[in-house]
Amino acid sequence: MSRAGQPAVDVAEQLDYYLVFANVRARERALPPEGIVVEEFVLRPDGTASALDSAGWTAVGRSWWSAAAFSRGLRSDTRLQARVTPVDRAGANAAYRLLGGGELGPEPELRRHFLDRLDLPDLAPLSLVPAQATGERRVYRVLLAGDLPDHGLTALRSGWRMQPFDRHDDRAHRIAGRTRRTLDGQTVTWTLRRIGAGAAWAVDLSTDRATDAPDPELTELLGRLRADARGQGLIPVTVERLR
Repeated sequence: MSRAGQPAVDVAEQLDYYLVFANVRARERALPPEGIVVEEFVLRPDGTASALDSAGWTAVGRSWWSAAAFSRGLRSDTRLQARVTPVDRAGANAAYRLLGGGELGPEPELRRHFLDRLDLPDLAPLSLVPAQATGERRVYRVLLAGDLPDHGLTALRSGWRMQPFDRHDDRAHRIAGRTRRTLDGQTVTWTLRRIGAGAAWAVDLSTDRATDAPDPELTELLGRLRADARGQGLIPVTVERLR
């Protein structure tokens, strides 16, 4: 439970949904998609991601298929990213119904279609450790693929109540915003930054919790950050511990 005056951390939807279009033009013109993909991160007790389960369904054949290779490509192929739109369950259900699939089954039923698991490396994606890190803090990175349009960036800054980002060191480290919360009596801070040479973003979260004991509230917060980023069109890649 957060302190008085701080908003409670919502539990993010457990499954992630994507609409898959035939091409970029079909997506831009809001034509019906070809199908949907359903994903779920497999989390370790400390909130990091160890694997990704997924399944796809297409209108042609109206059947489910293993989407492990698709999910891997979605996180590295910008052309594939341009054909995909993240949606919530209601959006996925509407598309599924439109394409003749009927009503989308409940999440336990959808999980039965997860046949091949995509294992994620147990390594930090980059050697960079954020400047706010110290030896007594736990530091996480939510790695995200895709482009973040200006309106999406504005929405994340507003929703996360991020402070101004016009400091010189923020610009030097490609930081787009930073914020601070109190979670169960502990200070939690996170920054949104652009990373790498391509279309990639990261949310670096730092917490006072020094132990590696499971922390459900922190795991929920990491899930909410992933969900908020997805809501602005970004593709979650993994959640890693940097320290």
